[in-house]
Amino acid sequence: MDVLNILLLIMAANQPIRLAYDSKDDSFWWKYPVREIFLEAADKFVREEGGKVKIWAASRDWFMEEWGRDTFISLPGILLVPGKFKEAREVIENFAGHMRNGLIPNRIPEGKEAEYNTADAPMWFIQAVKSYFEYTKDTEFTVSMIPVLEEIIRAYKNGTGYERFGGMQAIKMDEKDCLIINPSQSTWMDADPSGKGLSVVTPRNGKCVEINALWYSNLRFTAALLRHAHNSPKAREYNLIADKVRISFNAEFWNTPERALFDVIEGDEHGGAIRPNMLFAVSHGGDLLSPVKQAAVFDCARKDLLTPGGLRTLSPRDSNYKGTYDTSLPMEQKDMAYHQGTAWPWLMGTYCDSLAKVKKIQGIDTSRIRLEIAQVVGPLVRFCIESPHRSLPEVFSGSEPYEPGGTRSQAWSVAEVLRVLDKFKITELKARTK
Repeated sequence: MDVLNILLLIMAANQPIRLAYDSKDDSFWWKYPVREIFLEAADKFVREEGGKVKIWAASRDWFMEEWGRDTFISLPGILLVPGKFKEAREVIENFAGHMRNGLIPNRIPEGKEAEYNTADAPMWFIQAVKSYFEYTKDTEFTVSMIPVLEEIIRAYKNGTGYERFGGMQAIKMDEKDCLIINPSQSTWMDADPSGKGLSVVTPRNGKCVEINALWYSNLRFTAALLRHAHNSPKAREYNLIADKVRISFNAEFWNTPERALFDVIEGDEHGGAIRPNMLFAVSHGGDLLSPVKQAAVFDCARKDLLTPGGLRTLSPRDSNYKGTYDTSLPMEQKDMAYHQGTAWPWLMGTYCDSLAKVKKIQGIDTSRIRLEIAQVVGPLVRFCIESPHRSLPEVFSGSEPYEPGGTRSQAWSVAEVLRVLDKFKITELKARTK
C-alpha cells in the first residue's frame, strides 16, 4: 500500500463512526453551544489571501482552494448566516471579475488560470446573489449585479461553452422548449477516475433537472430586479421565457411511474435514475411545480434517498447503487460510488427546505415542522460535536453504518447544516424543549 493510501486510512480512522439519532438522548442540543460550534467550523473555510476573501471548498486534506459551485452553494451558510456581508460581496465580485462568456469558473487554482468546465456554477452564482439580497435587503449592491446576471442569462439563452478534452463543450437553451442543454461531466456529479473524460461515471449530458430548476428561478429573480430598475421590457422578456420553461419542465421532466422527476432528459441513458437533484425543483423552484407534484417529489426523496448522513446520490433500488464509500480505495474504485449511492451532507439543505415547504402547504404546524427538521439534521449536528475536528466530512456511505469519507472538513456540508439551523431556529427550539 502506498503512502497516500495509508494516510487516507488514518484520516478515515480519525472520524467518529457513530451516526445516528436517538430520540431518547438528544441532550447534546443543550449540553453544547451548537450554533457557536457550527459558526466556528464555518469560519475555518474563510481565507484572506492577496487582499481577497475566499471560501475554500475544504479546510483539510484536499479541495483546499476556491471552487465555483462549492463557493456559491456554501456562501449563505459560511458568510451570510454569520453576518459577514462585506466578505460576501467581495467573493461575489471576485468571481464576477473572472466571468468569461457568461461562465463562472469551476475552480480558481492558486497561481494558475481559472478553469471553466461547469454548467451549474453560473446558476449557483445567481442564487448566491439572490440569497445575499434576502439576507441583507441591500438593493444597491444587488441591482449593481444586474449586468453580470444578464450576461449569464444571455449566454445560456444564445449559447456558450468551454474547451475541454479537445473540443467545445456547448451550453445552450433549446429554443423549442426554453430548457438548458449541458455537456457531459458539467454538473456537480462529475466523477471521472481517468481525469480525461474517458470514464465519466455519471455523464448527465442533456437537460439536467437541477440546472433547469435553477434556470427558472434565476429568470424570475433577474426579472424582478429588472422591474425594480425600471426595465420592464427586459423583465417581461425573461418572464415569458420562464413561463415557457415551467410548461416544458412539467411536461418533459415528470416521471409518472415513479411520481418523481427525471434526473436528466434527452441525453444520459440513465437519466431516469432516482437522484436528489430533483429536490431543487421544490426547494428553489418557487411555483415551478404544483403543490401535488412538490409533495410527490419530496416523498420519493424521503423514501429512497434520506440517510442520517445526508441524501443518497442514487436510490438503493437502482442496479447501479453502491452503498459503501471507502476513502482508502484507489480513485478508479471509490469514484464508482461517489455519486452512485454515497450520501452527501450538503443535500440536507434542499431536503429540509423542501420538507418545510411541503409540510406548510399541507397545513402542518410550524413547531412540528421544526421538530422534524431537528430530527433530520440531529445526527449531523451530533457528529460535528463529537468529531475531533469539530466539522463535517464531505460524504458518508449510503448504507449502514454510514461511515464518513472524503475530506474530513467540507465547506458545503457545514454551510448547509448551519443555514438550516439558522433559518428554522432549531437551536432556539431545542433550548425551549429541554
